[in-house]
Amino acid sequence: MLVSLVIWALVMLPLGSCWPSPSREKFLSALDAEDVFSYFGTSSVSDVPEFVLAEPTCPCREEQIGLMSCRIQHCSVEAWGELYAFEFLEDHALLSSSFVSNQVVNSSFSLLKRFSGNCFAGGNPLRPPGAVCRVTYCEGQLQGVVIADEEKIHIRPVRSKDVALLKDLGFSRPHILFRSATREANTARAGRFPSRLQKRAEGAVKHLELMVIAGPDVYLYHKEDTERYILANLNIGAELLRDASLGAHFRVHLMQMLVLREPEAEVNITTNITSSLISVCEWSKKVNPQNDSDPQHADIVLYVTRFDLELPDGNKELRGVTQLGGVCSSFWSCVITQDTGFDLGITIAHEIGHSTGQTNCLNDLPDMDGSIPGWKPGLYYGADEQCKIAFGSVATACTFADSNVDICEVLSCHVQPADKSSCTRLLVPLLDGTECGINKWCSKGQCSSLEELNPMAVVHGQWSGWSPFSPCSRSCGGGVVLRQRFCNNPRPAFGGQECRGASVQAEMCNTQDCLMTQQDFMAEQCAATNLKPLYLTVEAPSFYTWTSAVGFAKGDMLCKHMCRAIENQFMVSREDSFVDGTRCEQDDSERHGAFNLCVMGSCRAFGCDGQMHSKKVMDSCKVCGGDNTTCTEVSGSYTEGKAKEYVTFLSLPYNTTLVRITNRRPLFTHLAVKVKGEYVVAGKGKISLNVTYPSVLEDNQIKYKVFLTKDNLPSLEEVHVDGPTQEEIEIQVYRRYGKEYGNVTNPDITFSYFVPRENLTYVWVPQQGPCSVTCGEGTQPVDHVCFDQTKNEIIEDQWCLEHPQPLSEQKPCAMEPCLYRWKMSQIGECSALCGTGVAQQNLTCVQFRDGSESVVDDSLCPAEEKPLSIVPCVVNVCPLGWDTEEDAQLLQTSESLGHIQLENRTVYVWSPLAGECSVSCGRGKTQVQYVCVAFDTKEETQEENCHPVPKPESRTEVCDLRPCPPRWKVTPAGPCSSSCGPGLAVQLVTCVQIHHGKEVLLEERLCPVAEKPLTRVPCVIRMCSYEWSFSEWSECSTSCGNGIQTRQDFCLNPLTRKQVNAIFCRHFPKAIVVRGCSAGPCPEQVVGTGSRGAELQAGTPAVPPMTAAATKEAISKDLDLPPSAAPAVPREGTETSGDVCGKLFLNATGVINMMGVESSDCTVAIGRPLREEVTVSILASSLNCSAGEVVLFSGRMMWRTGCRNLPLSLINSRTNTLIVKQRVLLPGNGVILQYNSRTATKKYYQDCDKQLFGPQGEIVNPVQLPGGRRAVVCRTFITVAPRHRIAIRALYIDLDKESNKTHFNYILVRDVSTMKTMVFHGKHQFFWESTGSQAEIEFHENVNDRWTSFWAEYHAIEPK
Repeated sequence: MLVSLVIWALVMLPLGSCWPSPSREKFLSALDAEDVFSYFGTSSVSDVPEFVLAEPTCPCREEQIGLMSCRIQHCSVEAWGELYAFEFLEDHALLSSSFVSNQVVNSSFSLLKRFSGNCFAGGNPLRPPGAVCRVTYCEGQLQGVVIADEEKIHIRPVRSKDVALLKDLGFSRPHILFRSATREANTARAGRFPSRLQKRAEGAVKHLELMVIAGPDVYLYHKEDTERYILANLNIGAELLRDASLGAHFRVHLMQMLVLREPEAEVNITTNITSSLISVCEWSKKVNPQNDSDPQHADIVLYVTRFDLELPDGNKELRGVTQLGGVCSSFWSCVITQDTGFDLGITIAHEIGHSTGQTNCLNDLPDMDGSIPGWKPGLYYGADEQCKIAFGSVATACTFADSNVDICEVLSCHVQPADKSSCTRLLVPLLDGTECGINKWCSKGQCSSLEELNPMAVVHGQWSGWSPFSPCSRSCGGGVVLRQRFCNNPRPAFGGQECRGASVQAEMCNTQDCLMTQQDFMAEQCAATNLKPLYLTVEAPSFYTWTSAVGFAKGDMLCKHMCRAIENQFMVSREDSFVDGTRCEQDDSERHGAFNLCVMGSCRAFGCDGQMHSKKVMDSCKVCGGDNTTCTEVSGSYTEGKAKEYVTFLSLPYNTTLVRITNRRPLFTHLAVKVKGEYVVAGKGKISLNVTYPSVLEDNQIKYKVFLTKDNLPSLEEVHVDGPTQEEIEIQVYRRYGKEYGNVTNPDITFSYFVPRENLTYVWVPQQGPCSVTCGEGTQPVDHVCFDQTKNEIIEDQWCLEHPQPLSEQKPCAMEPCLYRWKMSQIGECSALCGTGVAQQNLTCVQFRDGSESVVDDSLCPAEEKPLSIVPCVVNVCPLGWDTEEDAQLLQTSESLGHIQLENRTVYVWSPLAGECSVSCGRGKTQVQYVCVAFDTKEETQEENCHPVPKPESRTEVCDLRPCPPRWKVTPAGPCSSSCGPGLAVQLVTCVQIHHGKEVLLEERLCPVAEKPLTRVPCVIRMCSYEWSFSEWSECSTSCGNGIQTRQDFCLNPLTRKQVNAIFCRHFPKAIVVRGCSAGPCPEQVVGTGSRGAELQAGTPAVPPMTAAATKEAISKDLDLPPSAAPAVPREGTETSGDVCGKLFLNATGVINMMGVESSDCTVAIGRPLREEVTVSILASSLNCSAGEVVLFSGRMMWRTGCRNLPLSLINSRTNTLIVKQRVLLPGNGVILQYNSRTATKKYYQDCDKQLFGPQGEIVNPVQLPGGRRAVVCRTFITVAPRHRIAIRALYIDLDKESNKTHFNYILVRDVSTMKTMVFHGKHQFFWESTGSQAEIEFHENVNDRWTSFWAEYHAIEPK
C-alpha cells in the first residue's frame, strides 16, 4: 500500500551584515507619560478623560468543587449609573481542567504533573442590551472595551503596584473606567467581522482532541522544561488553527501529554519517514484509547522528536510528516514533527491541517472541559531563550535593530559570543508576548504598546521549575552546587507582579582542604589576568601584576573579581566574578553564618550545614546546630613568665574549640602564637599588630587583636581560635622586665577553651610540694600530676599528654612560728634616683611565745643567718644618656654612704651600660648590658662580686637623637571617583617630621618638592554597563484622597550620560515608576462595598515521601561470588575502588568496584569498537537513596539514573560507549559493576564512522566508499578518560575552492557534555576545546570527495 505523505520545511537564512543602531525614540516628556499612556491612551496629563473608580463583582455561575476551575464566569461593574455585565465561557480551552502530564521515567515509574487555569478570553456582553465587547477576565481582573450607545467604555485594572494607593477607598481590586466617542459603532455592532466571514467561521467550528508524545531525545534536550516548551508551541499552533481565514475554525483540546524519558522499543524513528510514521501510528494504539467515547480518546497523536527527518533523496529540509486526511483513519491518525525551535508550533499547525484535510469527523465536542486561555508564549520564552533554542546555548538576542524592520518581525541573534557586531536572522517572528521595549510586547510580528494590545489581562510572574544542581564549582576547599529558577513561567507583563521568593538555592560541596589557602585560591585567579591589558585610557593598554584585594574590598564588591595591582595601590574588577565557592569577607561586622562564599558575583552567607542563607551556626563544641553538651570548658590563668623570653603557658590539644585568651597587662608584656614551631603572632620581642592567620578568608582562623588607649598605648590583647585545632599551636607570653619591678610588670592572662567530653577521663590536678622553711613563712612548689577520674587515683603523666600540663609555680606557705629569728623592718629610701642603688634596713632579734612577739638580745639569733643591713634596691631603669658622674655625686651626698662605711664592707651592684644608637637621627635602638661595679666608687669589677644577685639580661632600648629631616607621608587612597569605568582616587600627601617620638605636621615647603607623590591615582572598580535612569516624580494624581505619582524611565550610557535604546538595559533591574501618594481625605466620600468573586488557586497534591531502608547492609563485605559465577575477566580488567575514578576501560569485560571511593563524585567510562555495544550488570549497591545518592548511566542513545533496586539490574548502552557517574555522600557507599561487550543488535553507525580512544590521535576526513557510494553523514567519535578534556587542533583544512562562497561543505564539532556545536568551513585552521571527555566530529556528505581534505590532531588535556 502506497502512503501519500505531506512534508513541510522551514529555511534558516544567516545574515552576516551589521546595521547601525537607530536613533533612540524620544520618550514622552510629560509627567510619567508611559504610565499615563498605558491607562488612558494619551501621553499628556491634560488630555486624560474623565474617569471613575469601581470594583467588579465576579462570582462563578456554577458550584465549584475543591480547586476545580470555574466553568462559567460572570462579572459585572457599575459606572455612571449603568451596569455592565459579562459572561465568560471556556470555549477557547486548550487543556482540560483535569489534564495531567505524564513523564514516563521507566517501565515501572512515572511522574504526574497537573496544570490549572483561572483565566477567560472572549467575554459575551449581558448588560446593557445591544452592547458588544472585547473583554477578558483573569483572576478577578477585567480588561477591555465595551461599545454601547455610540461610545466606548474602557475598562482598565489598576496595577498591583498602585492598589495600595487606593486602599483608603475600600477597594481591593479597583478598576479605572472612562468613555470615548467612536465612529466604528456600526461596525462594532456587526461584530467587527464581515458577516460572510463571521457566519462562515461560526458554522465551521471543528473540535480536535489531541494527544502529544515527547520523545526521549526531546526530554534529554529540554529536561524539566519539556512540558512548558511543548505547551508553548501547542499554543502557537492552536492560535494559528483558530484563524477564521482557514474556512474551518479549529478548537484544539489537549487530552494527554506523555513525556518519554527512555526510548520505546516499538517506536523506530529513522531516515525512512514511511516506516517511522507506521511505527508511531502502531505504537500509539497502546496509549490512545481507540473507543471514541472514552474521555481520554484523542483524534490525533502528535509525536515530537529531535531526529533529523529527511526525504528519500536525502533532503533534510523536512520538518514534519503525516498522512493526508489521516485523522479520520483508525490507522493513520498520527503526526511526526521535528523539534527545531519555536517554529515547532507552526509545524504542528501545518501538519494538523494536512492530517485533518476536508473532513467531517471533528464535529463532536470533547467530554472534558476546562480552561487555559491562549498563552502568550513570549512571556515564557524571552528573546534570548528563543535565540538559544534556534542557534545554540551561546546565542543571545541582537543588541541593535534595523530601523526599517520591526524588531518583532524576525528573530535576530548574535550566534558567536565574542562577535556583537553582526546578527543572524531566522525568518520567523518573535513569539507573541516577547518584551520588545518599555511596556511593549510583540504581537503577530509587531512591537505594540499596551494600548494597541487592549484588551489584555494582567499577567503575574510565576517561577519556572528548579534547574538541576550544577556540578561542584571546586574540586576541594568548599565549592558550590547550585540550582536556579526564573520568573518566566510566565514573565510578569501588562502590570503584573514579580515573583516572590529566592531564585537561587546553593549548598557547599567538596569541602575537604586544598593544598593552597583560600586567599591563595583568590590570588591565583587574579594572577591569571596578568596578561590581560587594562585600559586606563582608550589608546594605551597597561599591564600590572595582580593579587587579591582582601583587606581593601569586602562583600559583593570583592566577589566581582576585585584584584589589587601589586606595588600600585589600586584595585580593579578584572572579570565578572570569582569562581563560585571562592571565600569572601562580609562588609558588615554581623555574622550571618558559618561561611561566606562568592556565588554568582555576590558574597553569600552559608550555614554550618552547607546551605546558603540557612543561618545555622556551630555551638561551642563545633557541632552544627548543637547544644554545647558534647564538650566541656577548660579555663585557667597565668601571671608568671621570664624577662626577655617567650614562655609557652598553653599548648592547645587537638580538637580544641572556641579558644579565648586575654592579657589585661600588655604594656610590659605581650602574647605570641606559634603554629607548628613558627611564629604567626609576634615572636620578635615586640607586640604585634592585629593579625588573622592564615587570612580572613580561611574557614579556621587564628585572630589576634590589640586594643589601644586614647594615648595609643596597648590596654588589652585577645587571641581567638575557632578550631577544632588540627595543628600544634602554642600560646606564649613575653615579659619585658623581671619581678624586680613588682606585679605591674607581670602578665594578667586568662584563657578558656572547650575539649570533647570523651577526652576528660584523665586530667591534670595540682599537687603541692614541701614548704621551703621549717618554721615561719616560706614558699612551696606546686606541680601538676595526671589523675584518673574514673579510678580516683594518680597515674603516669603519659595518660594526660593530650592536654597541656600547667606550668609549675611557687605559692606562699606558713609553718609554725620560729622561737628566735631575725626580723627585718621596712626598707628605707633607695640611694639611687634611678637604676640600682642601696637601701638600709633595721634588723632585730625577736622571740615568739603564746602568739606574741618580744625583742630579745641579738646574740640569741643565729649570726650566720643575719641578713645584710645594706641591701641593693632598684628605682626604675635609668633613662639613656643618664650622667653617671652626676649620679655618683648624688650618691655621695646621700646618707646611705655613711651606712656603707659603718658596715666596713663594700657593696657591689649591677649597673646598666648603653651602647651606640642604631640610627644617626630620629628614634633608634641601642643595646643595654649590665656590668658589676662597686657602689661607692662606680668602678667596674669582677662579676663574681655581684653574686648571688643574678645578672640582668641584655636588652634593647629605644634611643632618641636629633630629629630626622622632614619627609612626605602618603595615606591610603580613598574611594574611586567612578563606580564604573576609569576614575581617580584621592590620596592624602602631607609633610611630616618625627619629634620626640611623635609625628608632627609641617608646611609643605619644608619637604623636597621634587619628591612629592601624586595626590590622585588611577582606579577602575568595574567596567561600565548601561543603567536605568529616571525623571522626577510627578505631582499626586488626585487633589484629595489617595492617588498615584509616576515618573519616566529611560536607559543611559553612564560614560556619555546620553539616552540609548531601552533594549540595552533590559537585563538590568528597574525600580518602580508608579508609587502611591495621599492628598488628604475627601469630603463626604461614600465608598460602595461589593462581594468579591471567589478566588481560586491551584494546589499541588501532597505526595508522601518515600521511606528508606531502616538499616544499611555491608554489601561489599558480604559479596561472595561462587567460582562458577565469577566473570572471566583479564587481570587488567578488574579495578578496585581506590583508583577507578576518572578512568577509561577498554577491555571486552571487567569488574569495576566504585564502593568506598574517596571522591563523592566518581565517573568512569567504558569504550569498545563501533560494531559492539556495552552492557553493564550491577553486582552490588550500598547507595543511600534517602540521602540523595545516585548512579547515572549515559550514552549516545540512552540516559538512565537510579538508586533503588539496583543489584542484578542490566543496563544496555545500545552503542559502543557508556559513561557511569556515581554520587555518594556517606563514606564507603557505592556500586560494583560488571561490564561486557557484544556485537550490536542494531546498527547505530555509518560504515564511514570512526571511533578514537586514548590520550591523543589523528583525525582525517572520510574517503569515498567503494563503488562510488557516498555516506550521507560521516562522524568521528572521540572518547578520553573522564578526568580529562579534549583539545583539537586543525593542521590542514581545505573544503574546496568555492567553500568560502557557499555553506555546502562544512565540519561540525560537537561538545557532547553540553551539546554545543561549532561549524567550520573554508580553509581556516582552528583550535577547539571541549568541556567534557567526549566529542563528535560530523563531516558534511561532500567532504569525502577528492576535492576536500581535512587533517587534525587531538590531545587529552587537564580539566579547567
